Formats: sequence, structure tokens, C-alpha cells
Amino acid sequence: MNNLLISTCSEKLSEKEFVFPIAEIVKPEDYEVLHYTECTEKDISKASRIMICGTSLQDNSYLGDLNIFKNLLLGFEGPILGICSGMQIVCSLFEDKLVENIEIGMIEVRTLESNELCEGKFQAYSIHNFSVDNLEFFTTLARSDKSVQAIKHKSRKIFGVSFHPEVRNEEIVENFLRV
Repeated sequence: MNNLLISTCSEKLSEKEFVFPIAEIVKPEDYEVLHYTECTEKDISKASRIMICGTSLQDNSYLGDLNIFKNLLLGFEGPILGICSGMQIVCSLFEDKLVENIEIGMIEVRTLESNELCEGKFQAYSIHNFSVDNLEFFTTLARSDKSVQAIKHKSRKIFGVSFHPEVRNEEIVENFLRV
């Protein structure tokens, strides 16, 4: 397996909005979709890269299961991309704190640092209750007026985006596939 797409959706119906569009971007490359509660160390070991997909605004159940992600992902050495809730998860893996920050709709994102995912200014679709700030283990790559929008771990190939690239910024996922 090349790409592992991890669902954080507590409702299967939400996967049609937040996971399946990512899978469509990843095609025709090899990929598998698993819910994080069904994911095993064996699944992780077969992946060359991992994408943790977002979920709906009302769905925060993954926050109660952060230890599952720590057990599965901290030893993974390949690239990881966390999308929305996935970005919150990767920051939490390294003890960076989440902050309440509701951001819904189209936002302007400004790239702050040269990176593999994005460049310049662009419009993105955001829908989240939480964000991150005052990061210790991650570099802020891009932000909006209200919050951090893209990050990269300081020493590993772990990225996060707070917005949903599957809506208007498919090139973010395509760029990650080249990491």
C-alpha cells in the first residue's frame, strides 16, 4: 500500500464529504481508507505516506482518542499530512496545544515560509472549531487573519493544514503526494 487515508469521521456519511474527495485526488495511486479505530500497526507499517482526513464541525470525538493516534503514528517515519482535525491530531501528538477558534467559509491564506505544499496567497475553505497557536514542534508555513493554516514539523516530514484542500486546493494534496 502506498497511501493510507485515515478517517476521523464518527459518522460514515461524513466520509462522503471529508474522506472520499481526498481519495479521488489520490487516485490513480494505490491507497486504502481506514477509520482510525480500525487502523493497526500492521496497516501503518505497509504505508509509505499517511493522510489524516478531516471531519464535520460537530464531530470532535477523535479528541478523546488521541492516545490511539500516538500509539499508531509516533513511530511512523514516512510523510504525514493532517487535514483540519488531522492537523489538530498531529500537533497534539507532540503536545502542542489546541485553541478554540471557529472559522467557517472562504478565507485568504498567506504563505509565510517556502515549503512543499503551498505558495503565495490563495483562497481556501475552512470549517473548524479549533486551531493551533504558539507551536513548539512545528513551523507555521501559512496563516489567515484568524489562525495558523499550514504547518510542518521542525525535523520530520509531518505537515498539517487547517483548511480543507479537497474543496478548492487539490494541488495541496497533489504536492504532498510528491513529498
